[in-house]
Amino acid sequence: MSERCASKDQRGFASLIILWTIGLLALLVAGLSASGRSASEVAWNVRESAIAEAAADGGVQRAVFELRSGRWKPGEAPHRVSVGLASVAIAVDDENGRINPNYSSPPLLAALLGAVGAAPAEAQVLSRAMIDWRTATPLSLAGGLKVDRYRLANLPYGPPSGPFESVGEIGQVVGMNDDLLARLRPYITVYHSGDAQQGQGFTFARGVLQDAAMIGQVSALVGYTSPDEIVGVRATAVLADGTRFERRAVVRLAGQQRPGERAPQILTWE
Repeated sequence: MSERCASKDQRGFASLIILWTIGLLALLVAGLSASGRSASEVAWNVRESAIAEAAADGGVQRAVFELRSGRWKPGEAPHRVSVGLASVAIAVDDENGRINPNYSSPPLLAALLGAVGAAPAEAQVLSRAMIDWRTATPLSLAGGLKVDRYRLANLPYGPPSGPFESVGEIGQVVGMNDDLLARLRPYITVYHSGDAQQGQGFTFARGVLQDAAMIGQVSALVGYTSPDEIVGVRATAVLADGTRFERRAVVRLAGQQRPGERAPQILTWE
């Protein structure tokens, strides 16, 4: 009798082990399946992102080709083209209509800052600080040493006494904040040399120059027109599943000061 009970117990224990083993195997299979699906989804997303990025890059190249051929002009409504599997919207802005802080007088910078919402006193202080940043002298327009204001603000750097190399660098000027810089960005460039164009479509620059002339009581123009055409290109690629990628570039097209040079120059690629 006891042997039969022991045999039943052994069979029951063996059955329990089998059930545990089957359950464990089921969990392993489910885990592997989920991991496989996750890996497949990641691979798919990477593939789609790469396709969208390549399409956006192709959109920038298409814009350069069309601009050089004369079929497209800066400031037109965005162009829509198909690049591979993507629909790409391409917008082209004329950088020559923007104001370069490396070529601007204090009244012009004050007028520009005021036009984007800075208070008059703040605009005056910041315009001098921007001039201090780029000029090769240790003395500040506000008096004293330029570096003193940075030390008082507990900043670990001082003005480099050289031109702004990017729009983002303006954010390092003492007193500048992110919100004001964001409002400045659409209207400034560090690539266009000379005066901002004031023709049709450049009403903002024209208004700022007029305000600057009133502030300084003299013309704000430096009297130089860049022979280069510099454009900002924004290409946004969208795939059928909604995957998006946006490429921004600033491009210098061939100018009169470079005879025989036909290749465009990519200035920024973001």
